[in-house]
Amino acid sequence: MVIDLENLYGLPQEFIIRLNEFDSLFKQFEFLEDYETEIYQLIADINNYCLENEIIGYHYTNAIENDILEKGIIIRKGKDIRKEFKKRHFHLFTKDEQIQILNNWDKLFGEGDVKNRDNRVYFNFTKHALQNGGAELLLNYYGGEQVYFPIFELPQIGTKLKKIGIPMILECTLNPNDISTFIQYPWGKIVVSSYNKIINSKAYAIDQDGYQKVNVSPKKIKIIKYKKHIC
Repeated sequence: MVIDLENLYGLPQEFIIRLNEFDSLFKQFEFLEDYETEIYQLIADINNYCLENEIIGYHYTNAIENDILEKGIIIRKGKDIRKEFKKRHFHLFTKDEQIQILNNWDKLFGEGDVKNRDNRVYFNFTKHALQNGGAELLLNYYGGEQVYFPIFELPQIGTKLKKIGIPMILECTLNPNDISTFIQYPWGKIVVSSYNKIINSKAYAIDQDGYQKVNVSPKKIKIIKYKKHIC
């Protein structure tokens, strides 16, 4: 079973019924912290169910569609990503722009960045980043943070980065056991907060960054082209 943590598709009816029992709490409170202890066991049970199945993760990117269709998402080191960028796209930039790009890459991508970014792919588990601005740069500039982050604000360079690929939301079917997150019972908490928002439109929806060190097959990816280009 594949579970969409945002709209609860794939979640068994038994959990929906158990969530229904707390509707009065959901109508009263906007933050999970206000009622978490009262539904702790339900959060844990939903989380455990998700761990026994698959979940949807969203990867925001500006890329070349055929690359995704043919290769999916490949785990790579940042230096290899930038090496491929140079091979495929450096001809689009003037000599001075190429020097600027290389200098800025050298300044930003040090040992700490290697530790936090290399051989990892990051996901969100709702689409709230489309509303709060969290996906803006990822959708707008080609290549991912390993390419664009130190250079997108440079004159002309950012404009050229926008023209290489297209903005896409990659809806990926994932094994939650492959994913590292930063809170306890992440899948249960996301589901409960999503349900809270259905009952109470003012509720705060929890999302959680997560990463895995496993490739994602093209067969596990649905490409959603993002039509609203962010300026």
